Amino acid sequence: MGFFDNFRKKQPQSLYDQLQEVAKPLIVSRFRHFGAEGNCAPTSKISDQKIFEIYEQVGKAFKQASKVRNEHLSAGHLNTIVFKFYQVYELMGESMFIEHLKYEVDKYIQSGLRPDYKKDLDLF
Repeated sequence: MGFFDNFRKKQPQSLYDQLQEVAKPLIVSRFRHFGAEGNCAPTSKISDQKIFEIYEQVGKAFKQASKVRNEHLSAGHLNTIVFKFYQVYELMGESMFIEHLKYEVDKYIQSGLRPDYKKDLDLF
């Protein structure tokens, strides 16, 4: 290993990693903007990393549930759902966030999407 190898930025190893490298700061920035605009979460109480983790966790859970229902959830609807879960996380903490996510996913599978989730929140 040469001297300059320590200074080179490691390249993402996959296309997914490359996409995340570009998308992550944009997604975090947009949700922070919406939170500031609405005077709600996500605030500085939630790290950028956690904002992205919640984005992925909630989105994945509802996408999987939509497959069970044989439905398609638009990106705008998923963004709205994620945005609401930042408030849950910030006000109630990690364990309540997880319990509420399970409850909401089960409710969606059983009864369909809640009316307040049927709004499009466009990030870009």
